[in-house]
Amino acid sequence: MIRRLDRLEDDVFKIRDDLHDLRKDLKEERELLRGDISTLFNMLTESSGQVDRNQIEEVSKAQQGSCNCEATLSQFENVINAFNREKSENIRLRKEFNEMRKQHDDFYLRFNNAERKIRSEIDTVKNETIAGFSATQKQVHDIQKDYQSENITLRKTFNEMKKQHDDFDSRLKSAERKLRSDIHKNENETKADITATQKLLHTIQSDTRAYCDDRFIHLNESLKNRSLNTLQELFRITSDIAILKTSNEILKNVSDDIIRRQNKYPNSCDGVAVSGEYIINPYGMKVYCDVDFNNKGWMVIQRRMDGSVNFNRTWSDYKAGFGELRGEVWFGNEKIYQLTKDNPRELMIEMETFNGTKRYALYSKFYVSSESKKYQLYAAGYTGDAGDGLATTDSRASSFVHTGQSFSTFDADNDLNSNFCCACTWGGGWWYQSCYTVHLNGKYFKEHETVPTWEGINWFYFTGSNTSLKFVQMKIH
Repeated sequence: MIRRLDRLEDDVFKIRDDLHDLRKDLKEERELLRGDISTLFNMLTESSGQVDRNQIEEVSKAQQGSCNCEATLSQFENVINAFNREKSENIRLRKEFNEMRKQHDDFYLRFNNAERKIRSEIDTVKNETIAGFSATQKQVHDIQKDYQSENITLRKTFNEMKKQHDDFDSRLKSAERKLRSDIHKNENETKADITATQKLLHTIQSDTRAYCDDRFIHLNESLKNRSLNTLQELFRITSDIAILKTSNEILKNVSDDIIRRQNKYPNSCDGVAVSGEYIINPYGMKVYCDVDFNNKGWMVIQRRMDGSVNFNRTWSDYKAGFGELRGEVWFGNEKIYQLTKDNPRELMIEMETFNGTKRYALYSKFYVSSESKKYQLYAAGYTGDAGDGLATTDSRASSFVHTGQSFSTFDADNDLNSNFCCACTWGGGWWYQSCYTVHLNGKYFKEHETVPTWEGINWFYFTGSNTSLKFVQMKIH
């Protein structure tokens, strides 16, 4: 509260100092304005006198017949213009003076309001302080009354406890006398018991010594037997360690041999010159490398060519892969995931109809997610002449886009169609949505066989809905 009063007092002094400085500045400005007005008045007076003198001279000259009226008129106009400028300057100075006086009055009014507000706050704080002091005095008075009452109660309690202490001391002295008598009696009885106990202890010591001697002999023999067994076990462990060292050397040699063999394998199909089956690092997978006319090596992950392999398989079959690398094949979702998880690959899809028409679709970025995410497909960056079937932006096919979809089989329905199971209806595992514009794992129809609508191996933007492909191959680079 005192700090608050001090702050208010400091604010009052500061405002008074500011007002004093402002009054001083206004006084100086007023003196300057008075000087300017006096100077202006003198200038006007001198100009007026000069005009009068010039007029008198011109009148005299006119009377004498030698008046230069045009020069006189020009000089008179100059004087009038100078007078008008001085008049305008005087008006401006008066406006500035009035503005400063208005600012002074406004500031003085705000100062008075602030001073009244501060005085009101000081009175409020003073009243609160007086009220708080009165309340504190009342609390002190109440505490004194409580203390006096408590003191009286404590004195009564002390007197009662002193009386109880005296009674207890009397009973304690009586009990002490009785206890001393009992101790003397028990002391005599204890001496007799100690003598008998000493005799019994001597007998027990003799018996214990004889028993310990027998146990020591038996324990010594047992320790000798255990030491012999320990030495035999230690010899066996030493022999096992030697065998393990030999085994480790053998394993190291085998591991080094495996590493040397792996280093002979290519890291991908890029370094392959001829199409065929190869083992690649770092996965140690056996793959089919297809080398195109640009000597670019591709890993084949799917191929349909003659209908020799059933593609209506379970989830576990599609996960592990099936078929023959040189024939119809599905490489396996898990292996495709391992090949694309660190760096997305290019995906090339080559297609051919029974009439010999060929098309292709190339995606610059392709990968599939892990099994925990149901091997979701991602394909982007389409170029080619077959149409963008996997990641189309055609609004008419918005319910059949495949990129971003989970893989589905007849025993693992992960499509977005709530009415029926796409894989159960059309057969073959694929990245269905609801259901597809592309299905390369459908039933294989041979030439001249009637293809029901939406069955077979389809790429809708190339084959339509009732034509099945003769050949299709998916490969990554």
